Order: sequence, then structure tokens, then C-alpha cells
Amino acid sequence: MTKVRIIGFTILVLGIVVKFVIQNDATDFVSGIFIGAGIGLLLTGKVRKTTK
Repeated sequence: MTKVRIIGFTILVLGIVVKFVIQNDATDFVSGIFIGAGIGLLLTGKVRKTTK
């Protein structure tokens, strides 16, 4: 695994943990962003767009 995918997996796990540990309306939004970013990094393995 590359560094980017490891970071994506870590962000994904952090988002899941935040969702279940802290019960608040604002944490649902933050955990959703963490989970979405984690899945994106985990699947693509890239941070920026490729240039042609």
C-alpha cells in the first residue's frame, strides 16, 4: 500500500470512530467528510489530478 492509501484508511477509521464515540449533530457532518475523503483516497491512491 502506498502512503496515500494508508492515510485514506486512517481517515476512514477516524471518521467511523468519531461517529460512534461523540454524539452531536456537528460530528455527523465532520465524520461524513472524513469517511468520504477516506474512501476517495483509499480507492484512487492519488491526491491531485493528472495532467495531460
